[in-house]
Amino acid sequence: MAPETDFITLEPVPMEEALHFWADKVKLSARDFYDLAAEARVKAFGVAGIAKGDELDTIHRAIEKALNEGTTFKQFQKDCAEVFEKRGWTGKRAYRTDNIFRTNIQTAYNVGHYKQLVEDADILPYWMYSAVGDKRTRPTHAAMNGRVWPANHGIWKRWYPPNGYA
Repeated sequence: MAPETDFITLEPVPMEEALHFWADKVKLSARDFYDLAAEARVKAFGVAGIAKGDELDTIHRAIEKALNEGTTFKQFQKDCAEVFEKRGWTGKRAYRTDNIFRTNIQTAYNVGHYKQLVEDADILPYWMYSAVGDKRTRPTHAAMNGRVWPANHGIWKRWYPPNGYA
């Protein structure tokens, strides 16, 4: 007789570090956001073309929902549809919505992942840079793909994702 097997159903679990990073964001107008030094922008949330108020709150809440519940880009677009339509960020200009979603979600997850890696640097002493490798990958990022450095190497201060922002 075969042994009885227990099956586990795995559910996505939000990365706590990413959620804490997002919870600490301060909502600012785009103008106030860009007046900050680059280091301070990490703690701020702004969207070009939107000042403080209900529209910024709507987008902020939708990103928070995506981080907490794992909602998709399509759901994010639905949650913010009224704002995006009012701003004309539909059709050919819909790339803006993708940029808002992708940048904020990836930043939160990468900050969370970085914190986890730093905590485990004693058992993961080397890190490898991995570029996405799609049509958006810049040549400098492709050239870094597969390169390995110690976890405490200074390269990670510049090259840990998300990177390449001016």
